[in-house]
Amino acid sequence: MLKLDLIRIFEDKGIENPSQFLKKNGLTAHTTSRLLNNKVDSISFKHLEIICLLLNCTLDDLFTWENDNKTGIYKDHSLQKLIRGKKKGNIVGKLKGLPVDKLNQVRDFIDTLAKKND
Repeated sequence: MLKLDLIRIFEDKGIENPSQFLKKNGLTAHTTSRLLNNKVDSISFKHLEIICLLLNCTLDDLFTWENDNKTGIYKDHSLQKLIRGKKKGNIVGKLKGLPVDKLNQVRDFIDTLAKKND
């Protein structure tokens, strides 16, 4: 089953109040509630684009696929990449618990990653 998995990406991005974030960025309260509670049978391309732009992500980052074994999909099907492993915890929370010297190492690593994207 394919699911819109916004809560996971908001947690990964350290956004503590996704509802407020989405409303502040132009989505209605009704749309925001539907999206965050995964009460979505369809979603507009406009909303997908807004979310991807706001979160600096791609469409495949927004979705999770759970194989219910009823589909008969083979193990190297492209949807397999949307199977998410167990949640590893909020990265922001983990960063807050690190000592300063480790934070400097993380900062250096992030700077290296950012340079690769320039």
